[in-house]
Amino acid sequence: MTYDTWVFAERFVNTWLPVGLVGGLLLLTGGLLAYFHKGRARRWGAGAAGIGVVMLAVFMIITYQPTTQTYMKEFGHVTPRIRVEEPTFFGYTATSTQLTGIYSKVRNDDDMKQLPMYTRTAYTQKVRYAGDANGSYYFYLGSLVAPINYMGPVEERDVAQPYLRGYRYTLKDPQYKRIGFINPENATTIALVVPKTLKHRAPSADVLGNNKRLARVDSGWTTEEK
Repeated sequence: MTYDTWVFAERFVNTWLPVGLVGGLLLLTGGLLAYFHKGRARRWGAGAAGIGVVMLAVFMIITYQPTTQTYMKEFGHVTPRIRVEEPTFFGYTATSTQLTGIYSKVRNDDDMKQLPMYTRTAYTQKVRYAGDANGSYYFYLGSLVAPINYMGPVEERDVAQPYLRGYRYTLKDPQYKRIGFINPENATTIALVVPKTLKHRAPSADVLGNNKRLARVDSGWTTEEK
């Protein structure tokens, strides 16, 4: 679905369709009132109103159903992580910054990869292993002082150094920014990759006492949980 088609479908669903339904209902109501008003009623008035409503509804459904169906399917995968404005009857309204802030750390890769307006690119970042225990892996990431307590998926591979693996999403068409879509700031976390030859060790007391979860610091990554 192109940007122009998306905007058209969004206006149709949120503005034109409600207007058409309300207008059709008013037309039908007016016809019925005329039909039952003695002295002024004419049967053809009510009949014409009813036929007009039915024809309008059938025309709208047949003409725009494929487009709106595709739009609704894709819209179901849109979250405040990638869109900071919500469609309304009159246009768009800003999503609360609190909500977008929360969603900026949410992994939601299952939704993201269903959106055709985004390009999905593999992304990795090396980490410094600091031990593991009880299902948690501890490591240092980038310039962060506090060690990370990671409790997500772990993959063993033939690599020399552990690293985080994930994806970055970018808009294919920047026009989508006009209606509130953004390029997510944080990379989507998929797994921690460790060497098959990794020499496991228990984390130090300092690591256990000062660690942070991945999404609780400005790590540039989402939470590891789905």
